[in-house]
Amino acid sequence: MNLESTLKVSLWMAGVATILVVGTYFYNFHGPLSDSPQDWASFGGYIGGLLGPFYAFLAFIGLLETLRQSRLQRELEGLINTIYQFERDLNYCAGLTVTCDSPWIWGNGFDAASDIKELPLRTLLESDSVDWEQHLEELRDGLVFRMQADGALFQDRDIWLKAKLAAEGLFNHLELYRSKGGEQAVCEYYYKAYEIPKNRLEASDWPRA
Repeated sequence: MNLESTLKVSLWMAGVATILVVGTYFYNFHGPLSDSPQDWASFGGYIGGLLGPFYAFLAFIGLLETLRQSRLQRELEGLINTIYQFERDLNYCAGLTVTCDSPWIWGNGFDAASDIKELPLRTLLESDSVDWEQHLEELRDGLVFRMQADGALFQDRDIWLKAKLAAEGLFNHLELYRSKGGEQAVCEYYYKAYEIPKNRLEASDWPRA
């Protein structure tokens, strides 16, 4: 139950309790309104004695729910920040150059890409025209070093591993974010954008039979 629902229920319960208590009083002591301050003081004591603790209890429940919602919001913000970090790591890895010697291009001859020796990892993670299964498996154990555009030097297997760990971290935290009531639109975006790369990296973790 969220904070808005809790407040609505509390107000409803407070309204019902007020009607019952006041209604019971006037049912038993019906008559014209008194001009005596003592009668009004007694009425105030009656109302305060019965409804005061109940209102205080509802206020306490509302405070607890507010604190719970604040804590949950902080957790969701922490999770989404972690998801952003894993997304940045995955996109960085996807942009790195990896070995891909003469990749098989679907619908073309065997020599259609014979002059290609390397590709951005993103091509293997997202493209449907390249035989990604074979080449991702080769990357998993690849010992070749590739100099990147930013001057960084990475081994093929390290790039594959970094991408796989980033994808796993992203989806593990995304599932936790979803289970805690995170925004559905955020979950849908990440599943749509990164589920295929994650599945391909996981599928390449073991050799094909």
